[in-house]
Amino acid sequence: MGAHGTRRNAKRARGIPAEAGSRTALAYRAIKEEILGNVLHAGDAVPMERFVRELRLSRTPVREAILQLSKEGFIDVRPRMGTFVSHLDLRQIQEMYEVRSLIEGHAARLATELIPPQTLAALEDELRAQKTEGEIDAKAISEAGQNVHRLVVNCCGNRVLAQMILSLQDHFTRFRKLSLQIPEKTLSSHREHLEIVAALKCGDGGLAELLVHRHHQHAAQYLLESLLRRSSDADGPRLTVAVGD
Repeated sequence: MGAHGTRRNAKRARGIPAEAGSRTALAYRAIKEEILGNVLHAGDAVPMERFVRELRLSRTPVREAILQLSKEGFIDVRPRMGTFVSHLDLRQIQEMYEVRSLIEGHAARLATELIPPQTLAALEDELRAQKTEGEIDAKAISEAGQNVHRLVVNCCGNRVLAQMILSLQDHFTRFRKLSLQIPEKTLSSHREHLEIVAALKCGDGGLAELLVHRHHQHAAQYLLESLLRRSSDADGPRLTVAVGD
């Protein structure tokens, strides 16, 4: 099989439409962006007709995109009821954080010996340049923090491990958008990112792994507690939270 065929099959394996410019891919990206950006919230009906109209597509590619997003866990298709953005299931969130903690912690241990010192120094400078008092830029702080995770994944030296982490990224993008609304969580994560970088600079793989574990445990705790509070707050944003059996 040629290189073109290999790339095409790899896209299919990740659930991405093979033709990047296809009508289905266009619908897929548009719907997914609204879910990840919390424009469409958990429990919201997916407005298929709006996407058909705004994207100037027929219903077929929009339906295909919805089915793909259903397979990925972002949409629930309920027969005779409709199509809805998937609930934020507390148990699923906890389990996803547990899995990411384990595999990314190991990736950090591996990456400790492989990340160039100058790259770590530049990343530390970026983190320390963030304003952490007064009126903070939560989005900028979060993006700088995500560079820590990207560096660990890109430098772990294990392609299978890296792909496993990347396969979870879209769900964590959705979670992170919610967490940005919690200022204390943003600043706490920032401090933890600095600690992880310090461990990587020292070449202490065991400590880096431990700090990544703690970071994801804290992130899960903040998010779950926030969702529980907001789900019972009549004045807060509408959230639908389903607790797994």
